[in-house]
Amino acid sequence: MIKAYVINLDRDRERWAHVERQGQQLGIAWTRVVAVDKLEEAIAQRAAGARPGALGFIMSAGAIACFESHRKVWRLIVDSGDEYGAVFEDDVVCSQALPAFLSSTDWLPGGCDVAKLETFLVKATVSTTPATTYMQRKVLRLYGRHLGACAYVISRQTAARLLPLTETPADPVDEVLFNAQSMLFPPLTLYQVDPAPCIQGMLLEMDQDHEYLKSSNDRNAKLANKRYRNTAHYLTRKVVRLWGKLLEAFGHRERRRIEFTPD
Repeated sequence: MIKAYVINLDRDRERWAHVERQGQQLGIAWTRVVAVDKLEEAIAQRAAGARPGALGFIMSAGAIACFESHRKVWRLIVDSGDEYGAVFEDDVVCSQALPAFLSSTDWLPGGCDVAKLETFLVKATVSTTPATTYMQRKVLRLYGRHLGACAYVISRQTAARLLPLTETPADPVDEVLFNAQSMLFPPLTLYQVDPAPCIQGMLLEMDQDHEYLKSSNDRNAKLANKRYRNTAHYLTRKVVRLWGKLLEAFGHRERRRIEFTPD
């Protein structure tokens, strides 16, 4: 069993009701985690002094609060003693298959740091051969940028490793975890469930009919030119990209869109 943590602001009661309805329908017992609020004075002060991160973002108060909320869940997973924990944001839309992925860890490949349960409905670079197959869905090694941090499974050891490395995050949480240009991306062993059992409501355009699903986060500023932390970072990323292209050419990796299926 993988414990399912949901990040939710106290004032976002309709979003929590949205999550609870899905839990009742699917038989998922959520653990609510009070989100860090962008309106907190300490968060506002950090945003006021924010400087561009390695990926070129200037973090908004909303992005800082979001990252701190994820870190809050990571600490709970570390303290729980559980091998894995599942992290969800409260605009998640879940498929009928999700309970099976939370009922067992058998589908997780050995050495998995993070397994992404959602899709952003974009192309991602993944392995051509699945590490495992579960519920007629492939569990593929994730090699390239695939954003979104609405639904993922993270190991306790990985959460413990990431916490001291993200004490003062300078880029959004999904960019840090799932952008190949992130310094933390190469050391992580990442997987993608395909088709994905989760998706953000906005990608299904549910926010058009349900006002509470609209994002209230302020946008991050971003530099026009990509920044690298140092020359070693620049050269490493260039070599990794070239190696990835070679593996694609020889059929070991591919870029393709990750879909969402509700059943």
